[in-house]
Amino acid sequence: MNHRDHPSTTERHYVFEAIESNIAIRSFSKQPVENDKLLMILEAARQCQSGKNLQPWYFIVIRDRSALTILSSYMSGDVDEIELKNAPLAVAVISNPISEFHVVDAGRAIQNMTLAAWEMGMGSTMISGLEPPDRESCRDQVKRFLGVPENLKLIDLVIFGHRKANTIVRSKNRKKLTDIVFIEKFGIPLKLDQSSTTA
Repeated sequence: MNHRDHPSTTERHYVFEAIESNIAIRSFSKQPVENDKLLMILEAARQCQSGKNLQPWYFIVIRDRSALTILSSYMSGDVDEIELKNAPLAVAVISNPISEFHVVDAGRAIQNMTLAAWEMGMGSTMISGLEPPDRESCRDQVKRFLGVPENLKLIDLVIFGHRKANTIVRSKNRKKLTDIVFIEKFGIPLKLDQSSTTA
């Protein structure tokens, strides 16, 4: 057995550190995303858990500058439209509704990609288009441009790039656990100082 089979309290928790510090990044350095790092990001998505192991996802990498500009025009109205145009690359995340879990699974794959990118010094953010109910028309244009079959669903575009310096946030504005977590039934507060658990 290797060290992963027996995690110790002295081990650094790299995944949790990435979760705690990861934020949406909308401005990137001019450094291109290296092929080996891009493959690691995509591999993180491929390794993701999925309901019934159906793996109902596809990913399209877009690096061509003219294509990113066109996609940006389709997403006109999104607050991050200009970031899509200027990003080093975007990944279109496609899901197959044949799985009842396809949206959740695609979201989990995106989270894997963003955390893998963050660990390698890169950031990301999602580009969704106009607010509902106009969002679907944006996505339909993107689907046609990318040649996505009609039966599949565009979940989002995710842009990636190397972070500029000093983009680490030490503290996030998040709700307290006591505001969102209950014990046994909704509304029963979780006591964080409980020292014992039930089997």
